[in-house]
Amino acid sequence: MTTKKLNHLGVIEIPYGDLNWGPDPLHIREGIYSDIQHWKKYRELDDYKLCGIYGKAGVPYSVEEIVYDPEDDEEVYLTLTRQVSDSVFQHLSNKEAVLLTGGYCKDAVGVCGGIQRAIGADKKVGIIYLDAHSDMSTPAVTHTGILGGMDMAAILGVDMEDWRAAAGLEIPYDDHLVILSDFREAEIDDDGALEIVEGSHINWIKSEGFENECLWKESVNNLAQKVDAIYLHIDADILNNRHVPNAACVAEGGPSIDTVMNNIRAVMQTGKVLVYGTYGFYFDTEVPGQDSLTLSGLRIVSSGLEDWRYFPELV
Repeated sequence: MTTKKLNHLGVIEIPYGDLNWGPDPLHIREGIYSDIQHWKKYRELDDYKLCGIYGKAGVPYSVEEIVYDPEDDEEVYLTLTRQVSDSVFQHLSNKEAVLLTGGYCKDAVGVCGGIQRAIGADKKVGIIYLDAHSDMSTPAVTHTGILGGMDMAAILGVDMEDWRAAAGLEIPYDDHLVILSDFREAEIDDDGALEIVEGSHINWIKSEGFENECLWKESVNNLAQKVDAIYLHIDADILNNRHVPNAACVAEGGPSIDTVMNNIRAVMQTGKVLVYGTYGFYFDTEVPGQDSLTLSGLRIVSSGLEDWRYFPELV
């Protein structure tokens, strides 16, 4: 595997919300519910452009916005998953590193499908998943019915084969090649997912490990040596709750934004990051605090781009 200097960035903006998407936790309604939530208000994506953060990598970039293109009799979440997968696939096929903004954790399924389609299922792709939750819940164990808490279960082949199929993800990713941190919501069973995580091979780095700079760098570099490429996934709620006051699933406590930014930089410095996904930095609700959440998004996206100098030459 060789790396090359980052020379162009493909930015994919996903302006659709997913509040209340998912299976009925009471199992009264069949299937998965999803609807169109096109959040058109002035939002963090507008401030990203205003502040010019996509240029922080110091390379030319293009910005593509996902525009929902409905399929007959298909649930919205499956259509959008296919569109995200297609977009990631196209950018990677054009030999561009990819940044995703504006979306939510459920978009990771399309991202991982697009990666696999572009570079081949024979490549070893690691996932570094920074989230207060594991997102390993399933329709069988959920008591909240939140689809955004199930994407990793789909990606790793635990459940929801139809979702993987929409993404073009033919072979589930290998859980041996996943770092999950800090997953502090394990303390409250994480929507039924704790047992699933504990029965997997995921490298769960708990909160104290995430705060340990030496341990974090060692874990990241060990993973980087095993894989051809890395998908770095950031959910805003990894941050200490004071930085994300209006997030839909706020988790009490959590690391400072400086710690998260430094840990992101450590991942970028491996030269193995192919796709950088940043999610959950906007919520179209009446809960106050969006300005603080936007500032956090500006800092998180920028910190990753500033240290993204090399990426894998796989496609």
